[in-house]
Amino acid sequence: MNEAPLSISLALSEVKTSIPIIANDTMVKARLKNISQQVVEGKGNSTKWEYTLVDPAPTVDGLTVAPGFPIFENIQLYAKPDAKNPHWFVEKISRRIDGLLGTGDKGNKKGKPDRPDFNAETVAMLIGKEVILKLKVKTGEYEGNEIDKVFFPGDIAA
Repeated sequence: MNEAPLSISLALSEVKTSIPIIANDTMVKARLKNISQQVVEGKGNSTKWEYTLVDPAPTVDGLTVAPGFPIFENIQLYAKPDAKNPHWFVEKISRRIDGLLGTGDKGNKKGKPDRPDFNAETVAMLIGKEVILKLKVKTGEYEGNEIDKVFFPGDIAA
């Protein structure tokens, strides 16, 4: 290897190294890639849902993220002792399953199939399914996107 004085120059002032944020209230089609489980010390279990974009989506900076762009969501499986709704996470997971499988509440008036229980067998059925996600921009200590609403693709008019 021959060493030589540095002779390159790279323009870096316009480069963005932050993770792109998809524009507020954007509806995106995504594919579920994985659901994993972690333990949050002193609190309980948490699930990590990993999606990838199917179609391009606009960012808050006016750019576009490409298909395959990742979207992550953590759903804790516990509630604070004084929570108004101690079962919030069960309802949130139920909405995700309905969006992925086109299911609904038991005996629903729309005639949708009953939602299955959430377990390893159901997760295996969910992987690779597409869903429509409405994303919000989250600000504060952790900036990024959060999933606001979930829709089954067959329920959304083209």
